[in-house]
Amino acid sequence: MRRHAQGFTLLEVLIALSFLGVLIVLIGSALIAGNRMLGLSEHQADRLTQIRAAQLFLRSALQQAQGSRYNADAQVFEGAPHYMRFFAPLPDQLSGGMKVHILEYVAQSKTAGTLQIRFNQNIADGLPPWEDTQILMREVSGLHLSYKGLDLDQNPTGWLEQWPWPHKLPQAVRIEVSTDGGSLWPTQVIALRLDAEVSP
Repeated sequence: MRRHAQGFTLLEVLIALSFLGVLIVLIGSALIAGNRMLGLSEHQADRLTQIRAAQLFLRSALQQAQGSRYNADAQVFEGAPHYMRFFAPLPDQLSGGMKVHILEYVAQSKTAGTLQIRFNQNIADGLPPWEDTQILMREVSGLHLSYKGLDLDQNPTGWLEQWPWPHKLPQAVRIEVSTDGGSLWPTQVIALRLDAEVSP
C-alpha cells in the first residue's frame, strides 16, 4: 500500500520562519556590534598613535632647546600654565633650522580644543608665523604646564606654574594634557639640556 508524502503544515512553516527571523536579527545585531567595536578600537589606536607622536615631538624639541648663543633676544624661554615658547631646531621634515616653537592650547568650544604648535622666525612678538599652525592633538579639553630649575641664586626650585626667568632655561618641563575620547595622555616630564652660555 503506497504512502502519500505529507508536507509541512502552515503552523510549522510559520514557526520555522519565526525562528529564521530571530536568527537573522541576532546575526545582524552581532555584526553591527562587531563593526562598532572595530571602529572604536581603530579610533583608540589612532588616538594612541597621535599621543605618542605628539609626546615624541615635544620631547625631541625641548631636549634641543637653546639659549642666547643661538638667539640675540634675551627672552630665550617663556613658560605659563597653558602656553610655552622656546628656541629649538626644527626636524629636517619641516625644513630644519633654528625656530621659535610656540606650544599652546586653543579652545574650540567651552569643553574642547586642540593642542597646537607654531613656529616663528624670532622670539619677539608680532612677527608672522614661519608656517601654518601644526595641530598636535585634537579632542583636547585642557593643557597644564609647569617648570622647575635653578633660581637666580642657583638654588633648585620646586614645580612652578610660571617660569619667572625668561633669560634662562628651566631644567625640566612637565606637560599634562586632558584628552577626550578615553585615551589618556601620560604625564610627561622632559629634562632640558643645560645651556651654559645663558647668563643669569
